[in-house]
Amino acid sequence: MKRIVALILTLVLVITSAVALGEQVGPTIAEHVTRGTKMERLTEEPVTLTMWIDMTSHDVTDVVGDFQNMDILKAIEEKTGVRIELIVPPVGEAATNFSLMLTNRKYPDIIIGFDNMYSSGGDEAIEEGIILDLKDLVEQYMPNYQAARTASEYRMLNTITDEGTMPYICTLSYQDQSSITYGGPIIRQDVLDKLGLDMPVTFDDWHEYLTRAKDELGMTRGLGLANTGISKYNAFNAAFDFGMSDPAQGGVFYVKDGVVQYGPLSEGYKEYVTLMAQWYSEGLIDPDFTSTITFDDGVAMMSGNLCSATSEHSGVLDYVNSLGVAIDPDFKFVAAPTPVLNEGDQLHYGYIHGGAPITKSAAISTSCEDPVLAARLLDQLFTDEGFLLCNYGTEGKTYEIVDGVPVFTDLVTHNDKGTPTHMMTAYAAPISWPFVSVYGREDTDALAAYSEIWDSNNDYSYSFPSGVTLNAEEKEIYADYYGDIESYVQEMTVKFIMGLESIDQYDNFVQVLKDQGIEEVMSAYQTAYDRYMSR
Repeated sequence: MKRIVALILTLVLVITSAVALGEQVGPTIAEHVTRGTKMERLTEEPVTLTMWIDMTSHDVTDVVGDFQNMDILKAIEEKTGVRIELIVPPVGEAATNFSLMLTNRKYPDIIIGFDNMYSSGGDEAIEEGIILDLKDLVEQYMPNYQAARTASEYRMLNTITDEGTMPYICTLSYQDQSSITYGGPIIRQDVLDKLGLDMPVTFDDWHEYLTRAKDELGMTRGLGLANTGISKYNAFNAAFDFGMSDPAQGGVFYVKDGVVQYGPLSEGYKEYVTLMAQWYSEGLIDPDFTSTITFDDGVAMMSGNLCSATSEHSGVLDYVNSLGVAIDPDFKFVAAPTPVLNEGDQLHYGYIHGGAPITKSAAISTSCEDPVLAARLLDQLFTDEGFLLCNYGTEGKTYEIVDGVPVFTDLVTHNDKGTPTHMMTAYAAPISWPFVSVYGREDTDALAAYSEIWDSNNDYSYSFPSGVTLNAEEKEIYADYYGDIESYVQEMTVKFIMGLESIDQYDNFVQVLKDQGIEEVMSAYQTAYDRYMSR
């Protein structure tokens, strides 16, 4: 059996042009440094543009005080002459604030995250006169964004709508391919060493590992599933040739040979819950899995009795390992390949997003008195200077150029006020802004190595494209049916695994799903998928 050497979980915040978690598109990071296209002066007279943005998930007031003090706002005003006045709703009140804004028809110039708030979609918002179709503005006044969005077919496909409009300026990923790993299985390397075992590859290998850890070392928490019975990133069900929503990612369907599929209707789902039920009865699955969402809670993961789980990039694992060594100096979680039924099997599902993330970020409202200026301002974020400013902050403060690439300073990597991600939100661009984003920004050489392990047996060909959009009728079908379907599936998956419901009831389970309208929802998604593929 092939042994996979354990990774050293050291957070190395050096990103080189050779590191790519997907297929890099456009200039390398080093080329952004050397090529150096500059942000332009856009006005000689002071001008202010308003920008609405929900910062609930990125509250950095503990670092900067008032949001208006963020370094990037000062840098943009200095370089372009345009002052960005942020409109930040109170924590927890973004939806209400957004609804009031629509009711009063008083819109700021730029709205960040409009698509997250407006459920009817960008095309309808254009028709309703709320935001502008940016297609002409992009072609005429945004050469840097246009070059970035046309650098690959994937980007072009996902920065327009089915109707051919551009409601948003998007956040593009520096890494760009049809799918990309952000996380996967993790395992206790120190436990493997104590048991004298190689890295497990097949489910039989995993069964041996979990069984011996329980019997010989008294480790009672085994495999850490999430509370729905489906592990994060579908790591332990991908081998059964189906994908499902999991608590970390959301998502509903997958695609096989152009046909939309729903995991619980597949034979693989039945096989998966049957195996997990066996493992649960043998005490190989964490008995508390129903009370855990994703196992990203460091306190939960550092338990000396947890054998394995699923997690993501090195920042999380480093944090968990730093806590764990306080209990056991040998404590060390490392990335493990996604398990397969037979060694050499090819997997097709995992990270659900169906591509390096492309986020519908910034809309320009119909209230904007100078949409050309707003478009030109956003275009500056896609220059080389904008790339460095948005991803790394200020040279000499948050990063230095070492061997031709940015290297974060201790202000980012060793700051008592928060994680590197938190620091970069404070000192560089909020992650929800439109720019070409280096994946996670704090990602590392170690993460690239983890991804190589998680990607080693998976081509992600079943991933449902993230750019698929439902029209109003399809959204209504989804809203009418899927809430009850999802609740029922989560309830029954847990019952099957815990032995509270016999797998003999699987056919009845499928019939209930059909009675609840799953076929109607699948048909709506199939139509939306076909429309997307015809763009």
